[in-house]
Amino acid sequence: MKQCPETSTLADTGEFSGHVWVQELPTGGQFRFTVAPSGFVTFATPDGSFDAAAAVPVAFRRAAHKIEAQLDRDALQAATDAPDEITFCGIATRNEGIDYDWEAVPAFVGVDVWSGRSGTFLSPDAATGVFDRLGVPALPAVEKEQPAAHTDLGRFDESAGFPPSAWRDGPAAGVLIRDKAGNRAAAWRVQPGDEPSDAARHSAAELAAAYATSECIEQTVAAMPGDGTSTTVAGIRDRLVADVAREAYAELFADGAFIASLTAFESAVAERVHRYQSPAE
Repeated sequence: MKQCPETSTLADTGEFSGHVWVQELPTGGQFRFTVAPSGFVTFATPDGSFDAAAAVPVAFRRAAHKIEAQLDRDALQAATDAPDEITFCGIATRNEGIDYDWEAVPAFVGVDVWSGRSGTFLSPDAATGVFDRLGVPALPAVEKEQPAAHTDLGRFDESAGFPPSAWRDGPAAGVLIRDKAGNRAAAWRVQPGDEPSDAARHSAAELAAAYATSECIEQTVAAMPGDGTSTTVAGIRDRLVADVAREAYAELFADGAFIASLTAFESAVAERVHRYQSPAE
């Protein structure tokens, strides 16, 4: 699987040429996937690859589930006879200290498409078109095909220069600037980063009590498929834990690792789900 391209800061990037795309950049982790001719999806984080969504690290798991659910495999098969030569790169969105409407922002947004056949990453417009055809959300465009010579990138030096967000009440947290020559840069209004959290002082059971309340369990069940096949204790636990890992990432992770025993947290969440489903026991 092809590694996703590195993105430097705007201050460290040279001149842009031709026409420029500016897209809203949400907070999250780099995530990519490939699709075998059979339709089987392999996922990858910067640290490893995974053959099933359930095996993906919990902070990326909602993205993996969304890709599996939304990817139009028929459209992909119609477009190419070698889907496994394509790598799809994007962002597994998560809370890194900047608030979003987490029901509005997709769990995964596509950014780049690598074509093994041509040996290149597609241009921003072509990549966006591919994600759209496959039913996978792509980064929303702020500006398309703007002449680089007439694009004021200096506005991103100031907070007031950032456009309104498509996913939150207020300005975008960041933007990605790209041209068709492969030059790219990110600019952030507020730099995402790890902040010390009071949650680190709590045990896995205490964290479960805080993040797996009856209201949270009820909301999780309501958001799950209504066919009854996944609303087991394990199914609800897995969905709730993945949602919590995504929406409370800044509070519950430090240097990419869960602040308590993840296994103990999952067990405590499962116990609370069981009590919710069987209150008389």
